Amino acid sequence: MHTTRKLSLLIVLALGSAAAMAGEIEGSTVLSTGSVNTAAGFLSSANQNIGVAEQNGKIKNSTVIANGATNTAAGFLSSANQSVGRATQNGEIKNSTVIGTGVTNTAAGFLSSANQEVGFAKGNGKVENSTVIGIGAVNTAAGFLSSANQQIGGASGNGVLRNSTVIANGAVNTAGGFLSSATQTIGVAK
Repeated sequence: MHTTRKLSLLIVLALGSAAAMAGEIEGSTVLSTGSVNTAAGFLSSANQNIGVAEQNGKIKNSTVIANGATNTAAGFLSSANQSVGRATQNGEIKNSTVIGTGVTNTAAGFLSSANQEVGFAKGNGKVENSTVIGIGAVNTAAGFLSSANQQIGGASGNGVLRNSTVIANGAVNTAGGFLSSATQTIGVAK
């Protein structure tokens, strides 16, 4: 009898944990103005997430707005990752608005990488019936073998972009240094 109760309790806890791992933003508003995140030094890493849903992540019937958010990593092997309104692992953005105005992401140093995502769904990602705006979004990687990757309003991994509007006026993506690379995608399903 005790074994059956314990087993039942373990199953309930396991299912509860699995459900808790699924990220979902629904019927909500996320507002961020002037957020600053900085990491400086050898092997530094700066990660800034605003309105992000992970592990079968879903953003539904919601609004995510980030104004003037700044994320910086400076130093040898630095990485800067900035995400505004991102959904991953079967990610879905539906009936929502994601706005990133004047958001800045910078990685500076030897082998640095800068990754910026605004209104992006990954891993069988879907963006449907939504509006994504990335006005004045700036992503920069500077240094030997640096890489800069900027993605605004799109989906990857059998991605779907349907019945949506993507606006990215003045979006800038730059990689500077010997053997550096820069990739910018705006309104792309791949």
